[in-house]
Amino acid sequence: MAVMYENKEICAICGGMCCKKCGCDFGVDNFDNLQIDYLQKKLEEGYISIVSYQNFKKYGNKIVNNPFLYLRARNVNRPIVDLLSMKTTCLLLKENGCQLSFAERPNGGKNLIPRENHLCYPMKDPILIIDEWKNYQQILQRLVKRLTGNTVITQLKIDVENLFYNVFISNFDGVSKIELLDIMGMLPLLEKVYPDEYTKAKNRVDKSQQLIKVRK
Repeated sequence: MAVMYENKEICAICGGMCCKKCGCDFGVDNFDNLQIDYLQKKLEEGYISIVSYQNFKKYGNKIVNNPFLYLRARNVNRPIVDLLSMKTTCLLLKENGCQLSFAERPNGGKNLIPRENHLCYPMKDPILIIDEWKNYQQILQRLVKRLTGNTVITQLKIDVENLFYNVFISNFDGVSKIELLDIMGMLPLLEKVYPDEYTKAKNRVDKSQQLIKVRK
């Protein structure tokens, strides 16, 4: 039986569960070229984000994170540089499905084979699509600097602190249950690697609660 890479009937019944969890990952061949100025223009169109895969490594008693950068379809209420956050619905998901034609879609989306009853599966390991960006880490790092004014490490620490803060205040707007489970599973490791950001986020919560009490 021939593999159907697109089945609008199945996706219409489903309502786009995968799209509501997160935008799809772009492969390098989704772009006409990979020069920094061209990629910046594509990012500024507003439907793509620079994101990162958290690559935790243990060295003796210390755990460090070496984030791996790649591009993904932008999520609702998330910035162009979105190194770490709770994922939300893909910005390209509209009432009648994906805003892009099948040919225009990120490779991560085209890689997912639709099946009934949410039994969709990837044709190839999705990590292979992400790994295509290994030779373009320096370009993506420079783009993060251009767009935020921060290095990747500095921006990631900001994102980690905001992630902790949003979890503390239960700001889960637009976050799927599947994504929430993934995030909760990562939190203990993030706390070990980023203790200062955890403390900063906790202090922000404490200060906001004190302000609420004062106003009352």
